[in-house]
Amino acid sequence: MPEDWRSHLDWTPLTEDAVDVWRLDLTVAEEDWEILSPDESERARRIVIEGKRSQKASSRAQLRRILALYVDSEPASLHFEYGEHGKPQLADHMDLSFNLSHSEKVGLVGVSRGVRIGIDVEHARIGRDFSGLALRFFSPAESTALERLPEAERPSAFYRTWTCKEAYLKALGTGLSFPSNAFTIEYAAGGPGRVTATDMPGDHPETWCFSDVDVSPDFAGAVCLEGPERSIRWWGPGGDRKGRGP
Repeated sequence: MPEDWRSHLDWTPLTEDAVDVWRLDLTVAEEDWEILSPDESERARRIVIEGKRSQKASSRAQLRRILALYVDSEPASLHFEYGEHGKPQLADHMDLSFNLSHSEKVGLVGVSRGVRIGIDVEHARIGRDFSGLALRFFSPAESTALERLPEAERPSAFYRTWTCKEAYLKALGTGLSFPSNAFTIEYAAGGPGRVTATDMPGDHPETWCFSDVDVSPDFAGAVCLEGPERSIRWWGPGGDRKGRGP
């Protein structure tokens, strides 16, 4: 986990033996709306709740600013294409993989070259029916592992498992077509995290590696990367919204 998030002003071009993880502060500014495409702006404005509408706009605008660094372009000029299940790619830079996740006012972006990447962040709310949620969305092995933990340890274990599962699904790019209980991640009791079984045709558990993302005490985050394991560079929020920084 990162001890420090570095400023985007220190960013250098990404090599294939590393990946980048960016932490976002989703406080919307007027210039965020100005760099969105018409369809991005329309999707955001359809969100009824004002806070979620602003977070949507801010996350997409900051994603554009981040990706513009990698392809030496203006944020507003980027053109996205979408796969069968809605996962975006840059039309003219198919070797660049990226993924965005946000929860409340915190966002994460993962970027890699030549390998698939998925990322997830969740607000770790307490007082939920974690056992019931695990029965619905976890594999039987994951649900059983959670139940064996002391009750006080279940919330953190639940969110570690949940964010890893979401990151894996997002790396696959399957959307909801592949159910979350059709694979097992050994993570409920801690450890480095790994896929131990999956029903995804053609996929192999040893393909994937995971890392926690240290966001804040109230949030859980995870990044899933197609192997082999690579070093992670951690980039924090900040910078001039009108410039190239996120």
